[in-house]
Amino acid sequence: MAITNNSVLADTIPTVIEEARYTEQFKEVLSKLVWRITKAKGDGSTVNLPYFGTVSANNLTDGIDMVNPQSMSDTNVVITPGEVGAQILLSWKLARDNQEDVIRAAGRILGEAMVVKRESDLAGQLDDSSHTPMGGGGTLTLGMIAASWATLSGNPLSSGGPAPKPYVMVHHPFTLLDMVDVFTPTNTGDTTTGTAGGFPTGMGDDVLKNYQIGKIFGMDVYESGNISTSGDAAKGGVFASGRGGALVLATSKEWEVLPDDDPSRRATELNVVGEYGVGEYLANWIVELNNDATAPA
Repeated sequence: MAITNNSVLADTIPTVIEEARYTEQFKEVLSKLVWRITKAKGDGSTVNLPYFGTVSANNLTDGIDMVNPQSMSDTNVVITPGEVGAQILLSWKLARDNQEDVIRAAGRILGEAMVVKRESDLAGQLDDSSHTPMGGGGTLTLGMIAASWATLSGNPLSSGGPAPKPYVMVHHPFTLLDMVDVFTPTNTGDTTTGTAGGFPTGMGDDVLKNYQIGKIFGMDVYESGNISTSGDAAKGGVFASGRGGALVLATSKEWEVLPDDDPSRRATELNVVGEYGVGEYLANWIVELNNDATAPA
């Protein structure tokens, strides 16, 4: 069993722990955009989210009874939360030498590991759309984004009906660089990007100054480095966000870091444990964007 001791953290011993450099993790994005549900204690092991089908209306004849009753139907979406956790073992000597500040640092590192795990789990759901992916690993274009919006808005009743708004778009930073290139000029006097005399205006001005796209076709645009890349491509997406939307995060227990002393080992276990599950409420309310994510050069 690996213990974090003086030899492992030798570089931080002489310094105040707040001044030690941490590995920067990608922050929460997707977990703030999805349908979040908290499962009550003792309420079984699953979260059940049914959605109803449709019925058909028919022409009627004056004075004649209706003879074609419709049957209601529902489909149950089951989310099963599971435990997720991580552990660091800190020797008591290390904690004494660092005036226990190292314990707070370890807690922060554990919490960030949980964020990355949950965000990665949610990002993986974007690959489960029932629609044909947009892009095929090629460059992301405005046309693909517009087509994604139209696909969600025109989703047929037989497949769950139009996705509820608002829609959001989430993609890898390397992929969104292609969109930045669309809105900002690359050469003096360039007029191919909708700019005049090489100076961006309107939306292009905001992108050039802030490196933030903000909105496209009324959709908020977010970047997430927790979207994995395979080769030179990444799978982001456009989806119905928030309560009643496409993606579900069901939490049975918010994570917390709990210490547990081990006297014979003269160490403290720092255990972070949470319980959650992720899934799609309706896969037809997601459009996958499979696009180029080549590292900038």
